[in-house]
Amino acid sequence: MTQRVITAVVALAVFIPLLLIGGHPFDLMIAIIAVIAFREILQMAHIPFFSWQGIVGVLTMAFQLLPSYYLALFPQEIDFMTLYFAGVAVLLMIMVFKPESVNFETVGVISLAAVYVGRGFHLLIETRILGLLPVLYILLIIGGNDTFAYLVGRRIGRTPLAPKISPNKTIEGSVGGIVGAFVCTSIVLYFSNPFGLSIFDNVVLAIVLGLTGQLGDLVESAMKRHYQVKDSGNIMPGHGGFLDRFDSLLLVLPIFYFLIPFLGN
Repeated sequence: MTQRVITAVVALAVFIPLLLIGGHPFDLMIAIIAVIAFREILQMAHIPFFSWQGIVGVLTMAFQLLPSYYLALFPQEIDFMTLYFAGVAVLLMIMVFKPESVNFETVGVISLAAVYVGRGFHLLIETRILGLLPVLYILLIIGGNDTFAYLVGRRIGRTPLAPKISPNKTIEGSVGGIVGAFVCTSIVLYFSNPFGLSIFDNVVLAIVLGLTGQLGDLVESAMKRHYQVKDSGNIMPGHGGFLDRFDSLLLVLPIFYFLIPFLGN
Protein backbone atom coordinates (compact mmCIF):
# COMPACT_ATOMS: atom_id res chain seq x y z
CA MET A 1 0.00 0.00 0.00
CA THR A 2 2.83 2.42 0.86
CA GLN A 3 4.41 1.81 -2.53
CA ARG A 4 1.10 2.50 -4.28
CA VAL A 5 0.68 5.77 -2.41
CA ILE A 6 4.23 6.94 -3.15
CA THR A 7 3.86 6.09 -6.84
CA ALA A 8 0.51 7.91 -7.03
CA VAL A 9 1.91 11.03 -5.35
CA VAL A 10 4.93 11.15 -7.68
CA ALA A 11 2.76 10.56 -10.76
CA LEU A 12 0.30 13.29 -9.78
CA ALA A 13 3.17 15.66 -8.98
CA VAL A 14 4.24 15.34 -12.62
CA PHE A 15 0.84 15.02 -14.29
CA ILE A 16 -1.07 17.85 -12.59
CA PRO A 17 1.42 20.70 -13.24
CA LEU A 18 1.76 19.73 -16.90
CA LEU A 19 -2.02 19.43 -17.18
CA LEU A 20 -2.35 22.95 -15.78
CA ILE A 21 0.35 24.30 -18.11
CA GLY A 22 -1.12 22.61 -21.20
CA GLY A 23 0.36 23.28 -24.63
CA HIS A 24 3.46 21.50 -25.87
CA PRO A 25 4.68 20.33 -22.41
CA PHE A 26 1.37 18.51 -21.87
CA ASP A 27 1.39 17.15 -25.43
CA LEU A 28 4.91 15.80 -24.96
CA MET A 29 3.98 14.09 -21.68
CA ILE A 30 0.96 12.41 -23.31
CA ALA A 31 3.09 11.35 -26.29
CA ILE A 32 5.58 9.66 -23.93
CA ILE A 33 2.75 7.92 -22.05
CA ALA A 34 1.21 6.77 -25.35
CA VAL A 35 4.48 5.29 -26.66
CA ILE A 36 5.01 3.39 -23.40
CA ALA A 37 1.39 2.15 -23.34
CA PHE A 38 1.76 0.98 -26.96
CA ARG A 39 5.00 -0.80 -26.06
CA GLU A 40 3.21 -2.51 -23.15
CA ILE A 41 0.67 -4.03 -25.55
CA LEU A 42 3.44 -5.27 -27.83
CA GLN A 43 5.25 -6.77 -24.85
CA MET A 44 2.11 -8.62 -23.74
CA ALA A 45 1.73 -9.98 -27.27
CA HIS A 46 5.45 -10.94 -27.42
CA ILE A 47 6.08 -8.59 -30.35
CA PRO A 48 9.55 -6.97 -30.22
CA PHE A 49 9.29 -3.20 -29.89
CA PHE A 50 12.71 -2.68 -31.46
CA SER A 51 11.94 -4.45 -34.74
CA TRP A 52 10.72 -3.37 -38.16
CA GLN A 53 7.13 -4.16 -37.25
CA GLY A 54 7.48 -2.45 -33.86
CA ILE A 55 8.97 0.70 -35.38
CA VAL A 56 6.31 0.93 -38.09
CA GLY A 57 3.67 0.27 -35.44
CA VAL A 58 4.82 3.07 -33.16
CA LEU A 59 5.01 5.47 -36.13
CA THR A 60 1.47 4.49 -37.12
CA MET A 61 0.34 5.12 -33.56
CA ALA A 62 2.21 8.45 -33.46
CA PHE A 63 0.41 9.69 -36.58
CA GLN A 64 -2.91 8.90 -34.88
CA LEU A 65 -1.74 10.70 -31.75
CA LEU A 66 -0.72 13.97 -33.41
CA PRO A 67 -2.82 17.04 -32.53
CA SER A 68 -5.07 18.00 -35.44
CA TYR A 69 -3.17 21.18 -36.25
CA TYR A 70 -0.20 19.07 -37.38
CA LEU A 71 -2.26 17.87 -40.34
CA ALA A 72 -1.49 21.26 -41.89
CA LEU A 73 2.02 19.93 -42.51
CA PHE A 74 0.60 17.33 -44.93
CA PRO A 75 -1.13 17.82 -48.30
CA GLN A 76 -4.82 18.67 -47.93
CA GLU A 77 -5.91 15.20 -49.12
CA ILE A 78 -4.04 13.46 -46.28
CA ASP A 79 -6.14 12.79 -43.19
CA PHE A 80 -5.73 10.56 -40.13
CA MET A 81 -7.37 7.57 -41.78
CA THR A 82 -5.06 7.81 -44.79
CA LEU A 83 -2.05 7.90 -42.48
CA TYR A 84 -3.40 4.92 -40.56
CA PHE A 85 -3.93 2.73 -43.61
CA ALA A 86 -0.50 3.69 -44.93
CA GLY A 87 0.94 2.24 -41.72
CA VAL A 88 -1.18 -0.89 -42.03
CA ALA A 89 -0.07 -1.32 -45.65
CA VAL A 90 3.60 -1.18 -44.62
CA LEU A 91 2.95 -3.75 -41.87
CA LEU A 92 1.36 -6.09 -44.42
CA MET A 93 4.43 -5.67 -46.67
CA ILE A 94 6.69 -6.58 -43.75
CA MET A 95 4.59 -9.74 -43.31
CA VAL A 96 5.50 -10.72 -46.88
CA PHE A 97 9.25 -10.31 -46.38
CA LYS A 98 9.45 -11.58 -42.77
CA PRO A 99 6.89 -14.41 -42.59
CA GLU A 100 8.91 -16.21 -39.92
CA SER A 101 8.24 -13.43 -37.37
CA VAL A 102 5.24 -11.48 -38.71
CA ASN A 103 1.87 -12.95 -39.65
CA PHE A 104 -1.61 -11.53 -40.19
CA GLU A 105 -2.43 -11.84 -36.49
CA THR A 106 0.69 -9.84 -35.63
CA VAL A 107 -0.31 -7.11 -38.07
CA GLY A 108 -3.80 -7.10 -36.54
CA VAL A 109 -2.48 -6.68 -32.99
CA ILE A 110 -0.09 -3.88 -33.95
CA SER A 111 -2.57 -1.95 -36.10
CA LEU A 112 -5.40 -2.25 -33.57
CA ALA A 113 -3.06 -1.20 -30.75
CA ALA A 114 -1.97 1.80 -32.84
CA VAL A 115 -5.48 3.16 -33.29
CA TYR A 116 -6.65 2.15 -29.79
CA VAL A 117 -3.79 3.94 -28.04
CA GLY A 118 -3.16 6.66 -30.61
CA ARG A 119 -6.69 7.96 -31.04
CA GLY A 120 -7.53 7.72 -27.35
CA PHE A 121 -4.58 9.85 -26.29
CA HIS A 122 -5.06 12.13 -29.33
CA LEU A 123 -8.50 13.01 -28.00
CA LEU A 124 -7.03 13.76 -24.58
CA ILE A 125 -4.66 16.26 -26.22
CA GLU A 126 -7.54 17.74 -28.25
CA THR A 127 -9.66 18.06 -25.10
CA ARG A 128 -6.88 19.96 -23.31
CA ILE A 129 -6.66 22.32 -26.29
CA LEU A 130 -10.33 23.16 -25.64
CA GLY A 131 -9.44 24.12 -22.07
CA LEU A 132 -8.76 22.82 -18.59
CA LEU A 133 -12.40 22.36 -17.55
CA PRO A 134 -13.29 19.97 -20.41
CA VAL A 135 -10.39 17.73 -19.33
CA LEU A 136 -11.48 18.01 -15.70
CA TYR A 137 -14.99 16.95 -16.70
CA ILE A 138 -13.70 13.79 -18.39
CA LEU A 139 -11.27 12.96 -15.60
CA LEU A 140 -14.00 13.36 -12.99
CA ILE A 141 -16.32 11.03 -14.89
CA ILE A 142 -13.57 8.41 -14.88
CA GLY A 143 -12.25 9.14 -11.38
CA GLY A 144 -15.68 9.45 -9.78
CA ASN A 145 -16.78 6.27 -11.50
CA ASP A 146 -13.72 4.30 -10.36
CA THR A 147 -13.78 5.59 -6.78
CA PHE A 148 -17.48 5.13 -6.10
CA ALA A 149 -17.57 1.76 -7.87
CA TYR A 150 -14.78 0.55 -5.60
CA LEU A 151 -16.34 1.93 -2.40
CA VAL A 152 -19.87 0.75 -3.13
CA GLY A 153 -18.72 -2.61 -4.49
CA ARG A 154 -16.59 -3.25 -1.46
CA ARG A 155 -19.41 -2.26 0.90
CA ILE A 156 -22.48 -3.90 -0.61
CA GLY A 157 -21.30 -5.62 -3.78
CA ARG A 158 -22.75 -9.10 -4.17
CA THR A 159 -23.61 -9.71 -7.84
CA PRO A 160 -20.60 -10.30 -10.15
CA LEU A 161 -20.44 -7.99 -13.17
CA ALA A 162 -18.04 -10.00 -15.35
CA PRO A 163 -16.93 -13.01 -13.30
CA LYS A 164 -14.86 -14.61 -16.07
CA ILE A 165 -12.81 -11.44 -16.61
CA SER A 166 -12.72 -9.65 -13.25
CA PRO A 167 -14.36 -11.57 -10.39
CA ASN A 168 -14.14 -8.67 -7.92
CA LYS A 169 -16.27 -6.23 -9.93
CA THR A 170 -19.98 -6.18 -9.07
CA ILE A 171 -23.18 -4.80 -10.54
CA GLU A 172 -23.80 -2.87 -7.32
CA GLY A 173 -20.38 -1.28 -7.65
CA SER A 174 -21.11 -0.46 -11.28
CA VAL A 175 -24.29 1.40 -10.35
CA GLY A 176 -22.46 3.19 -7.55
CA GLY A 177 -19.77 4.26 -10.00
CA ILE A 178 -22.32 5.78 -12.38
CA VAL A 179 -23.91 7.73 -9.51
CA GLY A 180 -20.46 8.90 -8.43
CA ALA A 181 -19.63 10.04 -11.97
CA PHE A 182 -22.85 12.07 -12.10
CA VAL A 183 -22.26 13.69 -8.70
CA CYS A 184 -18.65 14.64 -9.47
CA THR A 185 -19.39 16.09 -12.91
CA SER A 186 -22.44 17.97 -11.60
CA ILE A 187 -20.12 19.88 -9.27
CA VAL A 188 -17.98 20.96 -12.25
CA LEU A 189 -21.01 21.95 -14.32
CA TYR A 190 -22.35 24.04 -11.42
CA PHE A 191 -19.32 26.33 -11.71
CA SER A 192 -18.74 26.11 -15.48
CA ASN A 193 -20.47 24.35 -18.35
CA PRO A 194 -18.07 24.35 -21.32
CA PHE A 195 -20.26 22.00 -23.39
CA GLY A 196 -23.61 23.60 -22.60
CA LEU A 197 -24.93 20.41 -21.02
CA SER A 198 -28.31 20.15 -19.32
CA ILE A 199 -28.93 17.98 -16.27
CA PHE A 200 -30.47 15.36 -18.57
CA ASP A 201 -27.39 15.49 -20.83
CA ASN A 202 -25.17 14.95 -17.83
CA VAL A 203 -27.26 11.98 -16.69
CA VAL A 204 -26.92 10.43 -20.15
CA LEU A 205 -23.16 11.01 -20.20
CA ALA A 206 -22.70 9.72 -16.66
CA ILE A 207 -24.55 6.51 -17.51
CA VAL A 208 -23.01 5.86 -20.92
CA LEU A 209 -19.50 7.02 -20.11
CA GLY A 210 -19.60 5.42 -16.67
CA LEU A 211 -20.41 2.08 -18.26
CA THR A 212 -17.86 2.70 -21.00
CA GLY A 213 -15.15 3.42 -18.43
CA GLN A 214 -15.95 0.20 -16.59
CA LEU A 215 -15.87 -1.71 -19.86
CA GLY A 216 -12.57 -0.04 -20.74
CA ASP A 217 -11.09 -1.48 -17.57
CA LEU A 218 -12.60 -4.89 -18.34
CA VAL A 219 -11.29 -4.79 -21.91
CA GLU A 220 -7.76 -4.40 -20.61
CA SER A 221 -8.40 -7.11 -18.00
CA ALA A 222 -9.47 -9.41 -20.83
CA MET A 223 -6.28 -8.60 -22.72
CA LYS A 224 -4.13 -9.38 -19.68
CA ARG A 225 -6.03 -12.60 -19.03
CA HIS A 226 -5.55 -13.64 -22.66
CA TYR A 227 -1.80 -12.99 -22.49
CA GLN A 228 -1.61 -14.36 -18.94
CA VAL A 229 -0.01 -11.32 -17.32
CA LYS A 230 -0.91 -9.59 -14.07
CA ASP A 231 -0.16 -6.03 -15.19
CA SER A 232 0.47 -4.41 -18.56
CA GLY A 233 3.85 -3.19 -17.29
CA ASN A 234 5.82 -2.22 -14.21
CA ILE A 235 6.67 1.43 -14.83
CA MET A 236 4.41 2.46 -11.94
CA PRO A 237 5.29 0.28 -8.92
CA GLY A 238 2.16 -0.88 -7.17
CA HIS A 239 -0.05 0.28 -10.06
CA GLY A 240 1.30 -1.65 -13.05
CA GLY A 241 1.78 0.02 -16.41
CA PHE A 242 0.44 3.13 -18.09
CA LEU A 243 -2.15 1.05 -19.91
CA ASP A 244 -3.47 -0.11 -16.52
CA ARG A 245 -3.98 3.53 -15.49
CA PHE A 246 -5.44 4.90 -18.73
CA ASP A 247 -7.51 1.94 -19.99
CA SER A 248 -10.85 3.59 -19.13
CA LEU A 249 -9.89 6.90 -20.72
CA LEU A 250 -8.95 5.25 -24.04
CA LEU A 251 -12.57 4.14 -24.52
CA VAL A 252 -14.38 6.96 -22.73
CA LEU A 253 -12.98 9.78 -24.88
CA PRO A 254 -13.98 8.36 -28.29
CA ILE A 255 -17.52 7.65 -27.03
CA PHE A 256 -17.71 11.11 -25.46
CA TYR A 257 -16.84 12.78 -28.77
CA PHE A 258 -19.37 10.56 -30.54
CA LEU A 259 -22.14 11.61 -28.14
CA ILE A 260 -21.40 15.29 -27.59
CA PRO A 261 -22.75 16.49 -31.02
CA PHE A 262 -26.16 15.10 -30.00
CA LEU A 263 -26.12 16.84 -26.61
CA GLY A 264 -25.61 20.34 -25.25
CA ASN A 265 -26.26 23.65 -26.99
